Amino acid sequence: MELGRSLLRTMAILGAGLLTAGASLSATAAEVLPGGVFDLTITGFARFLAHGGQLDDARQDNRFSRSLDFSNDTEFHVLARGRDERTGMEYGATIEFLADTDEIFNTKETWVFARGGWGEVRLGDQEGVAENSSVGAQEIAAGTGGIDGDVVDEIAVGVVFLTHTDTATKIRYYTPSFGGFSVGVDYTPTQQEVDSGDLNGQFFARKDGLLSMQAENVFEGGLIYEAELADDVDLLASVVGVSGELTSTGQEEFADDEDEFGDKQWWGWQAGAAIDLYGFRLGGSFADEKVGEFEKTFYTVGIGWGDEDQFNTSMTYGQVIDSTGIPFDHPFNLVFSADYALMQGLLLASDVGLFDNDGTDSDYTGGDKGWQMVISLDLAF
Repeated sequence: MELGRSLLRTMAILGAGLLTAGASLSATAAEVLPGGVFDLTITGFARFLAHGGQLDDARQDNRFSRSLDFSNDTEFHVLARGRDERTGMEYGATIEFLADTDEIFNTKETWVFARGGWGEVRLGDQEGVAENSSVGAQEIAAGTGGIDGDVVDEIAVGVVFLTHTDTATKIRYYTPSFGGFSVGVDYTPTQQEVDSGDLNGQFFARKDGLLSMQAENVFEGGLIYEAELADDVDLLASVVGVSGELTSTGQEEFADDEDEFGDKQWWGWQAGAAIDLYGFRLGGSFADEKVGEFEKTFYTVGIGWGDEDQFNTSMTYGQVIDSTGIPFDHPFNLVFSADYALMQGLLLASDVGLFDNDGTDSDYTGGDKGWQMVISLDLAF
């Protein structure tokens, strides 16, 4: 009995010691605490848009209205930035909120980053290199973005960017600039929906079933060159690419025939350049890609002029010149754009687009060509 009491006393002493040690470790371990460390900044924009035209034919969807309509496009961004005095490394996070009243999923991008003399790495929901570093006619567009603008941004088949990972959850890295050259790479382990950030980062990827992912192990990369060639002469150029693998769900989605089991390959490349020459701007790109059994080759070209701080105009054009598996032959989009700074932070912008979907799907009973327009009042803060 005495032995039992002695054992209990010993265990109690040991337990108290462990608890004390645990409390000490907890008190001295590194903690992430709010406030005091980061500089917080709130930025964003609020846009009011008036738009109309043959949007039903442009989107190949008879449910769209042809009459004048209004809409909003509003975001606010929370930026947290810090700097380590010992190493000089910058770090922080960005959260981009979609603030329109009809938004249910109310964040667009959320990522943390670290930056130093070795480059920058970002982790989270963000654009990949194939989108972020793509250069083409959209780079010099005025208005809301020309062939990459609001409302008139696309014909039935997009001709601005490669099929990419959008804002799906990924790791992205850019090197520092060496003589104007830099390299970017990123990795997306799972892609819930190809060319979309929807449903990524909210739950573990599913390999089968109703919400199974469409692709996996997607890599994007790019070589970028940016330089001031002379006074008032600036050049921006890039070559970007994407490579991934479609899952069984993706192979069915991107099959030439809905009853077939398609190809699992997903790859593409795009080269482009934009030059600012004494107020005149020229831009263009050429791209080729394969997503399952869907293939297309396309290009963009554009010209613009103006004072970047006050008034700008542009004409941008994009066209698919070869395709397989998609119900369009040689669709194109031509957009005339202009913008004018009414006052600091307040911009009036407009685009008018002419399109021809050149569709081959006999099941679609709508028109094949037409026009569309948008006028936008943008407040940046």
